Amino acid sequence: VCVLAVGAIGLLYTKEHNSHVMDFDKLLTADHLKRLVSRKADAAGAMGEFVFVTKNNNQVPYPEARTPDFYGYKVAYDTISNALQRRVALMVFKVAGQGQSISYEIDGMATKQPELPKEQLDHLMRFLKLLGDLDLKEHRKPQKGMFRLWQGKNVIEWEVRAAGSTAGEQLSVRRVAKESVLRLSEVGLASDQADALKGIGQRKQGVFLVSGPAASGRTTTFYALLSEHDAYVNSISTLEKEPSAKLPSVTQEVYSLADTATATYARKLEEILRLGADVVGVAECQDAETARVICHGAREAKMLYVVLPGDSALQALGRWLKLVGDRKTATADLVGISCQRLVRKLCENCKQAYTPNPDILKKFNLPADKAKVMHRAGKVVYDKKGRESTCPQCQGTGFVGRTAVLELILFNDALREAVRQSKSLADIGTQFRAARMLYLQEQGLRKVLQGTTAINELVRVLTPAQKTDSP
Repeated sequence: VCVLAVGAIGLLYTKEHNSHVMDFDKLLTADHLKRLVSRKADAAGAMGEFVFVTKNNNQVPYPEARTPDFYGYKVAYDTISNALQRRVALMVFKVAGQGQSISYEIDGMATKQPELPKEQLDHLMRFLKLLGDLDLKEHRKPQKGMFRLWQGKNVIEWEVRAAGSTAGEQLSVRRVAKESVLRLSEVGLASDQADALKGIGQRKQGVFLVSGPAASGRTTTFYALLSEHDAYVNSISTLEKEPSAKLPSVTQEVYSLADTATATYARKLEEILRLGADVVGVAECQDAETARVICHGAREAKMLYVVLPGDSALQALGRWLKLVGDRKTATADLVGISCQRLVRKLCENCKQAYTPNPDILKKFNLPADKAKVMHRAGKVVYDKKGRESTCPQCQGTGFVGRTAVLELILFNDALREAVRQSKSLADIGTQFRAARMLYLQEQGLRKVLQGTTAINELVRVLTPAQKTDSP
């Protein structure tokens, strides 16, 4: 009876206590019990894995307990610790009159996350805006900032963007990748594609189109192609609106908003060519004037790599022919076209082999003798006693990292002439097939059969191609 009475009093006290304190100080909650079990009673000691550093390069001191700054610090620390463990590249927090939504992007895949208590989310967003040096009172206009984490000798940089409307506010936090620029051999080329591009860095003249939709990894391939050229032998420059990485020994010219008052994008490109660059990367080509400058540069013995949007190599060529306006000029120095998508790679620690359904093989025109085994995401692993647990490598997603799937077509005199004579894109596509170009789906199926990715991942990424216009 005494035990029951003490328990009842304890529960009443807990209920009354919790009604007057913030979430972090509530008793017998899941978070509270987790802290007790893990023996992390000393919050300052527990939050020592990394240090927050503001945009202005000021280290954020550990705040006094039970203050607004403390609650913001703690929820931000817990959130970002979890994000680092799960390899999150982007966190998006949205607050609207109807509620909230939180999503994480891992390996290019956005996944919805559980909601946070409103006061925790408010503290989190306030603290992140302070770190990024954003205006706390501004909830409508777009804002951009950044902050860093010091984790031992490592420095991890994050970009913060805030935007709002009458419906609410959105805050996105993106991890800024600092990895070195990939070599061409690392982007995901099939072996025959790598052989075909061998020696591309020795070319002194021509135009190579790098295509794909947004977020397809085309910029990575663009940079990799430029890096094939020896920067000590060649003068290499790029024209970009927002560089994604720093290229060693390459002059990266930025076309900013201020430039629009004095020069067009094409005029800026002309200036780069006049200054004597041997190899030029053009990060976008959206108008006829820029396309004509590119063609002129190629005739003047320059090697140019040009990024174009496109769902296929054929569609990218159609866009290029339209921009230039003359097939002979557009194809005279055309070296090649690539088009790509990014697929997630199966986790090597937990992926599972299985015998594919014959109907699936038939659907994708795969011979049964070459597809006896496929692989799919495993998500769980088993210890020596056969007990299930979340895979520590992929954190239960079944995938780790991404690789490119590419179409690639290289031009010779015969193919250039065939393109000039073709009456439609469909006719040009027939010429591409005659030149043994494999489509994105066919290249992706190669990676499926190799066990690099899963068939459902390939289907997810390769959405049906849109109908292309005639050039």
